[in-house]
Amino acid sequence: MNTEDFGYKMARCAGIAYLDGKEAKPKYKELGYTGHRFFDIKGAQCHIAWNKEILTIAFRGTEVKELSDVKADLNVDSVKAEYFHGNVHEGFQTEVDKLWNIVVTYVMKNKKDRTIFVTGHSLGAAMATIVAARFYKLKFKLGGLYTYGSPRVGNKKFRDALGVNHYRFVNNSDDVTKIPFYHWGYRHHGNLRYINSKGKVKIGTDVWKRTLDRLKGRWQGFKNKNYFDGISDHSVDKYATHLSDYTEV
Repeated sequence: MNTEDFGYKMARCAGIAYLDGKEAKPKYKELGYTGHRFFDIKGAQCHIAWNKEILTIAFRGTEVKELSDVKADLNVDSVKAEYFHGNVHEGFQTEVDKLWNIVVTYVMKNKKDRTIFVTGHSLGAAMATIVAARFYKLKFKLGGLYTYGSPRVGNKKFRDALGVNHYRFVNNSDDVTKIPFYHWGYRHHGNLRYINSKGKVKIGTDVWKRTLDRLKGRWQGFKNKNYFDGISDHSVDKYATHLSDYTEV
């Protein structure tokens, strides 16, 4: 199983998750999946796609027309993480709980010897992180957690207890990745893959280099009359485009 290009593949999975079942199924098939199920419960959605080797769970991100998504994003209270350690964002956990029982039951019946991958964009990334933590506690065989434009999900105790390989992609000025705020006790988890203002993935950058690069990206956006660069950089399609020729080294 070659995972070198999984940054792109999982970004595609996260983007397809915004579609409903009938539209999504052929697109997952194009990525090499032979089976597919779609779950939609009380405004929370995810897709499960698989082939002989892997099983991928992709959670749908925020839809501004979906009231439950907006409420989830705005409910920033920190509550005890169910089935895990530490505290997490209440709104994100509430969305996960809508799907949890049916998803974990389905995965347990169908995982067999497959390696499990979990992915999502925006709200979907936050949900994927919480689900990955619960799978980790259940000792499922996780190949990786891939998130795109993820907000902060939990506190330090949650972050430190989560021992999964988490590839956390952040596209330049993406504003969603800066909330909920650090001084509220929220912390990012995972190994940062920062996509700079030139669209290239950088690993191991420090906060000052990223700050300067983000200012450069904002200025480029301003010159191109893109006055909402921090919002446009959040697009899941932009993540996939930047990662189309990226491989892990």
